[in-house]
Amino acid sequence: MSSLALIAICAGIAVAPPAAATAPPTGVSGSPVAPVAAPAPGGVLAGPSVAVSPAEAKLTIIDRGFDGMLEPLDAEPETAAVFRLKLDDESLRAVEARDAARSKAFSDFVTAHYDQVLAAGSDLQAMRSMEPADRAAAFGRIRKLFADMQPFNARGTFIEECSEILTAEQQTDARRMVTEWHTARKTELRREIFSDVTGELDRQADERLEFRMRLESIGGMVKRTITQRADSRKAQFEDVTKRLDLTPEQTEKVRNLFMEISVQEIQGKREPGAYSMRERQQIFGELAKILDETQRGKLRDMIINRGASQQEP
Repeated sequence: MSSLALIAICAGIAVAPPAAATAPPTGVSGSPVAPVAAPAPGGVLAGPSVAVSPAEAKLTIIDRGFDGMLEPLDAEPETAAVFRLKLDDESLRAVEARDAARSKAFSDFVTAHYDQVLAAGSDLQAMRSMEPADRAAAFGRIRKLFADMQPFNARGTFIEECSEILTAEQQTDARRMVTEWHTARKTELRREIFSDVTGELDRQADERLEFRMRLESIGGMVKRTITQRADSRKAQFEDVTKRLDLTPEQTEKVRNLFMEISVQEIQGKREPGAYSMRERQQIFGELAKILDETQRGKLRDMIINRGASQQEP
């Protein structure tokens, strides 16, 4: 399976565009924008002017597209909810530090259980066409993945991890947002998967929805892990790529290159951490394949100059 296959699997679990490593989870950055009222008629037909202030806008992690469907999260709902809160600068920095530690712990889990995560995504994509016995086996593999996540889950939710930072009111608000999102997503999934079922779902059907939502959350977190690693790696070569005057198409290819490298790290095919000179040379070779002749000349000059400067006493 190619290096980008994991990204494709995660997209199948949680369909969301990759988020920048330096930004909070998709759809949760910044304060919510209060709705803007449409212009009212003037003159005697004009009613009283009522402005909705940002403070009055209800906090939520529910965002919908033009089709009315929920926008997927690329993080756990609890993480999304905490980042949607109106935090002061000191609290935000503390929350970001907890988020970084949690992200690293999850990244370590994915690296150690790469094959299981990949298999869970494949199982979920194929489950609708599986025979009952195969579906039961797939659920068994997914349960095993959830069980192996116990050391990570023992950290508690992100809201719990931030309990010393958030006020009681903020914690309550964050949990409300998570509950609302969970209810909305479960309703949406029920319409998609059990459209012909009326009344309450049986235990097995309800369990299937819960499994799907948990895997969506894991899928989004895996995508976020890959993107964070890719952006971190790309930043190490930022000085080089900026000077090459890349076209938008080349920029996208370079981004995909670092996405592949980050997946290779998770697969254990590439050593994580600071790149050795040999690894940097390999990456320069991959970059050269994306460039035109003029850009390759610039890249050669930069490599030569870099080598000369490193040899100076």
